[in-house]
Amino acid sequence: MSLIRRVIYIIVALAILLVGILFSSHNSQLVSVDYLLGKTDAYYLSFWLISSFVLGGLLGVFASSSTILRLKTQNKRTEKKVKHTEVELSRLKGGSA
Repeated sequence: MSLIRRVIYIIVALAILLVGILFSSHNSQLVSVDYLLGKTDAYYLSFWLISSFVLGGLLGVFASSSTILRLKTQNKRTEKKVKHTEVELSRLKGGSA
Protein backbone atom coordinates (compact mmCIF):
# COMPACT_ATOMS: atom_id res chain seq x y z
CA MET A 1 0.00 0.00 0.00
CA SER A 2 2.84 2.35 0.85
CA LEU A 3 4.50 1.69 -2.52
CA ILE A 4 1.28 2.52 -4.37
CA ARG A 5 0.95 5.74 -2.36
CA ARG A 6 4.51 6.74 -3.20
CA VAL A 7 3.97 6.04 -6.90
CA ILE A 8 0.79 8.14 -6.82
CA TYR A 9 2.65 11.00 -5.09
CA ILE A 10 5.45 10.84 -7.66
CA ILE A 11 2.94 10.86 -10.54
CA VAL A 12 1.08 13.82 -9.03
CA ALA A 13 4.37 15.69 -8.42
CA LEU A 14 5.47 15.07 -12.02
CA ALA A 15 2.07 16.22 -13.31
CA ILE A 16 2.31 19.41 -11.23
CA LEU A 17 5.85 19.99 -12.49
CA LEU A 18 4.72 19.46 -16.10
CA VAL A 19 1.80 21.86 -15.66
CA GLY A 20 4.20 24.40 -14.12
CA ILE A 21 6.60 24.15 -17.04
CA LEU A 22 3.77 24.47 -19.56
CA PHE A 23 2.30 27.37 -17.59
CA SER A 24 5.63 29.16 -17.56
CA SER A 25 6.24 28.62 -21.24
CA HIS A 26 2.77 29.90 -22.21
CA ASN A 27 3.02 33.01 -19.97
CA SER A 28 6.38 34.41 -21.00
CA GLN A 29 5.27 38.03 -21.46
CA LEU A 30 7.18 40.65 -19.51
CA VAL A 31 4.94 42.45 -17.04
CA SER A 32 5.59 45.12 -14.44
CA VAL A 33 3.34 45.43 -11.42
CA ASP A 34 2.07 48.81 -10.25
CA TYR A 35 1.36 48.51 -6.52
CA LEU A 36 0.19 52.12 -6.04
CA LEU A 37 3.35 53.18 -4.19
CA GLY A 38 5.70 52.23 -6.96
CA LYS A 39 6.26 50.06 -9.92
CA THR A 40 8.38 46.96 -10.20
CA ASP A 41 10.74 46.03 -12.95
CA ALA A 42 9.35 43.89 -15.74
CA TYR A 43 9.43 40.15 -15.06
CA TYR A 44 7.70 37.20 -16.65
CA LEU A 45 3.98 36.94 -15.99
CA SER A 46 4.45 33.38 -14.74
CA PHE A 47 6.94 34.71 -12.16
CA TRP A 48 4.38 37.14 -10.78
CA LEU A 49 1.62 34.55 -10.71
CA ILE A 50 3.71 31.86 -9.04
CA SER A 51 5.15 34.40 -6.57
CA SER A 52 1.63 35.56 -5.69
CA PHE A 53 0.53 31.96 -5.21
CA VAL A 54 3.49 31.15 -2.94
CA LEU A 55 3.12 34.40 -0.97
CA GLY A 56 -0.60 33.73 -0.51
CA GLY A 57 0.14 30.23 0.74
CA LEU A 58 2.73 31.50 3.20
CA LEU A 59 0.38 34.19 4.48
CA GLY A 60 -2.33 31.55 4.89
CA VAL A 61 -0.02 29.33 6.91
CA PHE A 62 1.05 32.31 9.01
CA ALA A 63 -2.55 33.38 9.61
CA SER A 64 -3.65 29.91 10.67
CA SER A 65 -0.60 29.07 12.76
CA SER A 66 -1.96 30.68 15.93
CA THR A 67 -5.19 28.70 15.63
CA ILE A 68 -3.30 25.45 15.01
CA LEU A 69 -1.00 26.11 17.97
CA ARG A 70 -3.98 26.86 20.24
CA LEU A 71 -5.77 23.68 19.13
CA LYS A 72 -2.65 21.56 19.65
CA THR A 73 -2.27 22.95 23.17
CA GLN A 74 -5.93 22.26 23.87
CA ASN A 75 -5.52 18.72 22.50
CA LYS A 76 -2.55 18.04 24.80
CA ARG A 77 -4.53 19.30 27.80
CA THR A 78 -7.46 17.07 26.86
CA GLU A 79 -5.20 14.04 26.41
CA LYS A 80 -3.71 14.71 29.84
CA LYS A 81 -7.19 14.89 31.39
CA VAL A 82 -8.23 11.65 29.67
CA LYS A 83 -5.12 9.89 30.93
CA HIS A 84 -5.73 11.18 34.45
CA THR A 85 -9.37 10.09 34.26
CA GLU A 86 -8.37 6.62 33.06
CA VAL A 87 -5.93 6.25 35.97
CA GLU A 88 -8.61 7.42 38.39
CA LEU A 89 -11.17 5.02 36.91
CA SER A 90 -8.72 2.15 37.09
CA ARG A 91 -7.98 3.02 40.73
CA LEU A 92 -11.69 3.13 41.56
CA LYS A 93 -12.27 -0.28 39.94
CA GLY A 94 -9.61 -1.68 42.20
CA GLY A 95 -6.97 -2.32 39.59
CA SER A 96 -3.45 -1.06 39.77
CA ALA A 97 -2.51 1.91 37.61
